[in-house]
Amino acid sequence: MIAVFKKYPPYKFVLAGLDWLTCNVAFVIALQARNLRISGELFGAAPLFEELTYLLVCGGMTVFVFQYFHLYKTNVFITLVYHAVQVAKAQVFIVISLALLSFFTKSLWALESRLLLVYYGVAASFLFLTVRVLIFRKLFLWFSRQRIYQRKVLIVGSGMTGKNLAVNLFLHPHAGCHVVGFIDDEMQMGKRIFGNAKVIGRIEELVDCIKIHEVNEAIICLENTSYARLMEVMELAVSSGVSVKISSPLYDVIPSRILIEQYGDVPVVSVSQAGPSPVKERYKRIFDTVLAVIGIILLLPLLTVIAVIIKLDSSGPVFFRQIRIGKNGVPFTFYKFRSMQLGSDQDQMRKDRVTAFIKTKRRSVPSIDQSTKIVNESRVTRSGRWLRRLSLDELPQLLNVVKGDMSLVGPRPCLPYEWEHYEDWHKRRLSVLPGCTGIWQVSGRSVVGFEDMVVLDLYYIQNASVFLDVRLLLKTIPVMLLGIGAK
Repeated sequence: MIAVFKKYPPYKFVLAGLDWLTCNVAFVIALQARNLRISGELFGAAPLFEELTYLLVCGGMTVFVFQYFHLYKTNVFITLVYHAVQVAKAQVFIVISLALLSFFTKSLWALESRLLLVYYGVAASFLFLTVRVLIFRKLFLWFSRQRIYQRKVLIVGSGMTGKNLAVNLFLHPHAGCHVVGFIDDEMQMGKRIFGNAKVIGRIEELVDCIKIHEVNEAIICLENTSYARLMEVMELAVSSGVSVKISSPLYDVIPSRILIEQYGDVPVVSVSQAGPSPVKERYKRIFDTVLAVIGIILLLPLLTVIAVIIKLDSSGPVFFRQIRIGKNGVPFTFYKFRSMQLGSDQDQMRKDRVTAFIKTKRRSVPSIDQSTKIVNESRVTRSGRWLRRLSLDELPQLLNVVKGDMSLVGPRPCLPYEWEHYEDWHKRRLSVLPGCTGIWQVSGRSVVGFEDMVVLDLYYIQNASVFLDVRLLLKTIPVMLLGIGAK
């Protein structure tokens, strides 16, 4: 618990607590408004057990939904209009969710008083705009400008990226950061980089410097280096137990695809861990198994229809089985609905193109028309075209999830010949269970280059949580329905 408080700025916990309290106050106001309408009394009977339960559920849901709408990011809540818009969107989402919850749980007190949620929506919107946008935002900016609230920041790398970050932290005090110095292997010790901040140590001394200077946050700004070296430095910083962020050209794909926090004009990528802990992996396994079993039961009619269509469309089995590489390089049998002609997995031309794609280390693709998904479309069956377009051919992977070979969310498993051409840092993407969907599928899918695909997978591993899984699963639905990036 102490480690969690060390990794996140105190204002995030304060703001989350205020949101929980504000939501509860709005809910109490809504209950009293209902009492006034029904009995003519402002304060009716004591709240029922159901009402108190909804109070707790609503408070927790609010913090969860606000996190989903990025309302705890500094660059969001210090704005005025965008902040207000995001609060409004979150409130609409919460009210609709509570209405559905009331309907499916048959909560009589909520169904009999349909205006209750209207009362709550109005009260919550007014209170959140007052507490968050008018009061907390102004107080936060005032504390920041007066330098009352500041976190000690250590910048790793004194090149142009590190200098630019230091300048932005100085010009934008709302970030609440004070640069205590730079870590650099190339610059002379004691050399001033910006203002009074100078080089105070080497990378191998990073952990010691963090302890000596009581640093709250380490920001890695290495630029002219390899991905492997960046990973080593990141793991060293994470081992210190402080908040770690990356602002490096090597991670440029992340702010271009994902809304992340910014310090001034500089995007910073949070790193909460080098990899998920055993406890998180156990929670994730339970989460995956429950949802996969429910998914198979609910989708059984659709799965049956798809199987019949495949059988009628072309000769061959309904399912396509293939050996894929899973967690830590362990092979497993991978399931899909067959969408191609028999023998398509022996396509040597495709293997050569994939191998060349990996070796060229191409990063980003500028246009959605320049897909990097390598498929011999002449081998795709008629039914396979629409199955692949809607990603319905992927549904049998729910069986892999139940078996424990895969997770619902994670890096995609690779083929054995692809694994053979991976560099060591590439293999880090499969240090966790591979997933049915993942971060690069919903943020770039087949228009993401290989190097950027690996970086996006590493970002997921470094920030893996059940909350992030839920976010990615929700984002997967429109990607599937619209066929974005599918081939």
